[in-house]
This record gives sequence, C-alpha cells and structure tokens, in this order.
Amino acid sequence: MTTTPENIETVAAESDDRAVAVATRKQVRKEQRRLLFRSPSFIIGTIIIGFWVLSGLWPELLDRFDPKASVPGVSPRTPPGDGTWWGTDRLGRDVYSRVVHGARPILIAAPAATVIAAFFGTLLGLFTGYFRGWVDEIISRILEAILSIPAILLAIVIVFTFGATTPVIIGTIGFLFIPAIARTVRAATLAEAQLDYVTAAQMRGERSLFIIGREIFPNIVGVVIVEVTVRLGYAIFTLATLAFLGLSGGNATDPNWGLDVAQNYQQVVAEVWWPTVFPALAIGTLVIGVNLMADSIDEALKS
Repeated sequence: MTTTPENIETVAAESDDRAVAVATRKQVRKEQRRLLFRSPSFIIGTIIIGFWVLSGLWPELLDRFDPKASVPGVSPRTPPGDGTWWGTDRLGRDVYSRVVHGARPILIAAPAATVIAAFFGTLLGLFTGYFRGWVDEIISRILEAILSIPAILLAIVIVFTFGATTPVIIGTIGFLFIPAIARTVRAATLAEAQLDYVTAAQMRGERSLFIIGREIFPNIVGVVIVEVTVRLGYAIFTLATLAFLGLSGGNATDPNWGLDVAQNYQQVVAEVWWPTVFPALAIGTLVIGVNLMADSIDEALKS
C-alpha cells in the first residue's frame, strides 16, 4: 500500500484513539478497585474467607486436638464448654479441630473446579458469541442439554461411574459449571461484538483470535470475575452435598464438613446438635463470604 499523508494521519489517529481508550480503561479500573476496597461487604467477605483460608493452609495454628483422635479425658457427645470449645462428636473427637481441619479439602477442590469451569466456559462463550452461526448453534444445544439435567444428579452419576476420587470430583464439578459460565460469557461477547471498536478491528484486517483475546476479552473480564465468584459458592455447596452423600473422595475418618454433617445429623433429635451445627455453619459462612465478595465486585464493576 502506498504511503500517503492521509494514511499516516489515519494510522496516527487510530493510535491516539487506542492510547486514550487504554488510559480510560486503566482509570476506570483504578476507580473500581477503590470502590471495592471501601465496600463493607467486600471487607467482611474477605475477613471470613481469610479465616477459612488460614484454617486450610495452617490448621495447626488454630486447632486444639488431633481431629482424628478422641480427646483425652473427655467423653463422646460432650457439649461445648466442658473441656472443649465446640464439644465432641459421637467418637469423642473435638468438633472445633475437625471443623478447622475440614476447611482444607473444600478450599482445594472448590477453587480448582471453579478454575476449570471458568477456563473452558470462558473459551466456549467467547467463541460462540463471536463466531455465532453453526458453531454457536451446535455448542449452545450441547450446553443446554447439560443444563437440562439436575446438576447434583449428573454429578452423582459421573462420580459413581468413574469413582469417588478427588480428581474425579473436581473434574465433575468443573464440567457441571462450564455451561452456565459459557452462557454468561456468550451473552457478554454478543453485546461487545456489535460495538464499533470490534468493527474497526475487523476492518483493519485483524485476525479473529486477536480480536477475541485482545479486544473483546479485556472488556468482559469483569463479567468473568463475577461469574467465577458466584460459581465458587455453588462449588462449595456441591462438594458439601457430595460429601454428605458419602462421595467425599477421601477417607471416612478425615475431617470433612459435609461428611461430618452426614455422620452426626441424626443425633440432633437427641439434642446432640453441636457435631452437626458447627460444620454446617462453616459451610454457610464460607459461602456467605464468597457471595459478599461476589456482590461487592459486581457493584464495583457496574458503578
């Protein structure tokens, strides 16, 4: 192509527009971070999640007894306060120590499953939303078929088929959440693909992969972040449900919130509530912390 003053001016104008767009985007993200870090919901959620992360990484800093052994000198089903903070379970094990140590398996499996779902769901959503046509039709129909099956039922079938191991459980939960993330990302991509900056990139002759990765994705990354935090809460509940059903992927004596609830909930009618209530509260508080963070991130991105 012959270089002319008009071409040079056009290229310079496009470069200036891109520089302004990048600077504006950085300023917007800076303001969003400022609002996020001042949000009470984000602060509370961070504190809750931080406590459970500390429990998962260094439980020995918080526990009092061996979570797998009976507490010396304390009878089984001892209520809270009599030598133990949260009482003992039917085998005489310290409930507090089991709750603290029970954070580790769920804080490993839930984020891992969410990352798997986010990676593949985002890729599918970007490609179906940008290319549309037969690619969108085929992938969307497959995703809708998966979504039509109750998630926990499909999870039980997959885990029973391939075995209740930790990798299988993580992969199963990740697989279950791919369609939901893909649909959300697809909707955001469809909206972005109609905007002028995408049309300008196409007219410049940019490749589709470049447009998807460098133009569209940075503008929907907020949607992906919100979706990931929401799915993380669902992943925690799904893991706890599978553990409650005996599909924990570990030893039956290992500390596990869902498994501990399953082993002790029948004693609630006999007023032995603490071995069930405290693990259930642990699940609830972790999910609440994740949801508080998700809501505050969503509000910051929409501001």
